[in-house]
Amino acid sequence: MDMNGPAPPKVSVIIPTYNQADLLAKALQSVVMQTYSDWEAIVIDNHSPDGTKDVVESIRDTRIRYLPFSNRGVIAASRNYGIRMAAGDIIAFLDSDDLWYPTKITECLIPLEQGADIVCHGLRIRRDGTLGEILSPGPIPGSVFTSLLFRGNSSIATSAVMAKKVCFDRFGLFSEEPALVTAEDYEMWLRLAGSGVRWAFIPVVLGEYTVHGMNASGNVQKQMLAEERIVMKYCREMPNPTLRERLACRKRRMMVILRAGARIWQTGNIGAALPYFLKGILRGLY
Repeated sequence: MDMNGPAPPKVSVIIPTYNQADLLAKALQSVVMQTYSDWEAIVIDNHSPDGTKDVVESIRDTRIRYLPFSNRGVIAASRNYGIRMAAGDIIAFLDSDDLWYPTKITECLIPLEQGADIVCHGLRIRRDGTLGEILSPGPIPGSVFTSLLFRGNSSIATSAVMAKKVCFDRFGLFSEEPALVTAEDYEMWLRLAGSGVRWAFIPVVLGEYTVHGMNASGNVQKQMLAEERIVMKYCREMPNPTLRERLACRKRRMMVILRAGARIWQTGNIGAALPYFLKGILRGLY
């Protein structure tokens, strides 16, 4: 330890943001209110014009760092910049429109100190200002990698994840490939799970996840293409897949497309949804 200065914080909280000053203030306050105090919060601001810097500076806490950064529309670049700038040996992620409950860091450190490499907890979904259903992370039966690949990433939200920094040192940062935007976190969890890192799942709600209004159909398509690309990549890399695994990969691609169609259907645009349903069915057959 450097005797001429303070020891680095144990936990670095990475908060990417853009034009969410009001929500960011709540997110930061939820970090300040943590029962665990040995942390730093790194706000990676994509040059927001809404006074984000003023909001950060108004919270007079020397543990909070403000870093402007141009991510060119790739949020993974902001997260990666935060990881590179982090002083802690534990990395936590918090999106600027989400928030944590006071014991989040304390409870997540327990499995990490007991040998886990990465931990995920439950979040309560806030939709249109109202708290609703719980996003539960598990427990995931069997292999985490197999479950993520064949069942998808429906329960591991980035704001619920804490991991040892060595995981990113050894297995790489989030993909900044433009084609994977909106699903880069899914690719990261698959990569880590496939590399043998030890996962822990806490069946306790330790924060809130904000769901905004229904995405436009173009964003649904972007999400679908990114997720399908990831599934295809990891299915192709499976060594000597069994017939059951090959069929599972085909079914998974089908479900990615059908779910995209269902999301568009929910907007009332039935005509735009039908081609997705047809494509999904054909993907399952061939």
